[in-house]
Amino acid sequence: MKYILNRDYAKELIKWAYAQNEGPWFKHSLNVAKATENILMELNNNGYELDVDLGYNAALLHDIGRYKGFTKSVIHSYDGYTYFEELGFQGNAIVCVTHSFPNKNKQIEIAADWSLVPEHMKIKLVEVLDNNSTYDIYNKVITLCDALADSEGFTTLENRLVSVGLRHGTNSHTSLHWKGFYTIKNELEGLLDKSIYKLLPGVEDSIYTKVGY
Repeated sequence: MKYILNRDYAKELIKWAYAQNEGPWFKHSLNVAKATENILMELNNNGYELDVDLGYNAALLHDIGRYKGFTKSVIHSYDGYTYFEELGFQGNAIVCVTHSFPNKNKQIEIAADWSLVPEHMKIKLVEVLDNNSTYDIYNKVITLCDALADSEGFTTLENRLVSVGLRHGTNSHTSLHWKGFYTIKNELEGLLDKSIYKLLPGVEDSIYTKVGY
């Protein structure tokens, strides 16, 4: 499965996307990439053999679907998937989808505003998740880091999830969606044998800032 491995190329792509649609998603993506890099490096220190450039670039570009402008629900994931599919980077395309579904292909409909997603997009997203057998360590780390970083820097999982909930609303399935992030967090902390927050410099500052909404 092909991923973007060159950081300069990845940076060119996200700068292009940002020029199409400016917004806080750009700095968020930079911080998700840095958090991913920190975690992958620590996993390597614990004996794993992970490609840090692969993970950094995939994290940097996970929201590239935002180039099309503001979209509700997980439509940006579909847009990112089709963008990278056309470029031939299937690995990056899948990350654009998986980061929005911490529970993978279980209870897909719990995604926020799933009812607003056009039917043809739903079919493709479900197909990607159902057929994807590579929801691997990279996908898990990026999915978690998406919930550990905002446009200001690193933040706690609770702060980020509440912020997103206030901005986009919640529903009867929200707690199940949040549980997916905690499941990944617990798994990774088991591999690292330490709190994930120890790898996010300045994360404690987020408890003194206002929750964005």
